[in-house]
Amino acid sequence: MNKTPLSQEAIKDLILIGKEKKLKSQYSLINYKERVNKLYLVLRGGLVLLHVHPETKVERAINFFIPDFHPIASIAESFYFNTLSDYHLKTFTNTTVIEITKRDFDDYLQNSKNALIVQEYGIKTLLEKNTLRANLISLNSLEMLQYLHKNYPQILQQIPSKYVANFLGITPQWLSKLKRDF
Repeated sequence: MNKTPLSQEAIKDLILIGKEKKLKSQYSLINYKERVNKLYLVLRGGLVLLHVHPETKVERAINFFIPDFHPIASIAESFYFNTLSDYHLKTFTNTTVIEITKRDFDDYLQNSKNALIVQEYGIKTLLEKNTLRANLISLNSLEMLQYLHKNYPQILQQIPSKYVANFLGITPQWLSKLKRDF
């Protein structure tokens, strides 16, 4: 469970350096094979990160971003290494974000007293995502659903079932049956 939320002071800093955007559901922020030079702070609504299979181009949900779960969204590899994205980042509902350019974020990291808080939060979030994905690989769908229910209930409460099912690698109908079983 994310025991170290991003501080309100750091959120206020990020709001000041970025630009607010109100987005409709299913709006693509980052497309497959795009270079990424922005990150997003989710204030309302939510985003889904989809990995795009390199051959079939089938998309699979691998992470979610909502105000109380991983609120800072980007494609880390592309953002930091200037590579093409293997992912698609889009809204799953009407969403309000703060869009921050890489240049402004880098400047913030160099000059803000809260930069260390944001960097540490980013590292903890990446470690948390790693644990989440390791569990996704090793647990069956019912065990993973129970894990999410126990540790990240906000995912099950705020993310549309079709994306949770896709994340688990099952159909929405099977997810509904699993939810009834526990």
